[in-house]
Amino acid sequence: MSIACIAIIDQQDKLSFIDYYINNEDQVHFKFQTYTALQLISPALQKKLNGGTSTEPYLGVLYTIYLPNNDYDVHAYITITQLKMIIFIKQGTEKLNLLAIFEKIYGLYRASNFNPFHQTNLNKLIKPMVVEFNGI
Repeated sequence: MSIACIAIIDQQDKLSFIDYYINNEDQVHFKFQTYTALQLISPALQKKLNGGTSTEPYLGVLYTIYLPNNDYDVHAYITITQLKMIIFIKQGTEKLNLLAIFEKIYGLYRASNFNPFHQTNLNKLIKPMVVEFNGI
């Protein structure tokens, strides 16, 4: 699996965190695509709730981005407090348990934002996890 970008959007739909794990011109597309994905999270959530399938926070693949260098699947997760997380994963890589990845990111987000004594930047917390998942 190759995680290219992680974005976290707060309850007011403001971009709270974004970090890129690739070094190329595709980075500019990810910020734009984060807002596109944000528009698709509510319909995906409603479809899931109306279908009665599950109340699981992982919404699955919202869509695929086709860029000149690589193609990426856009995965989404929404918490009970309406915090939204989006992960861009390079298409054609093996799939791992994305629910576990999202839950780990959410735990790191809570640790860095809701603990007044926590001094570590969220980027520094998430980066080792991404390196582990990307197998770098």
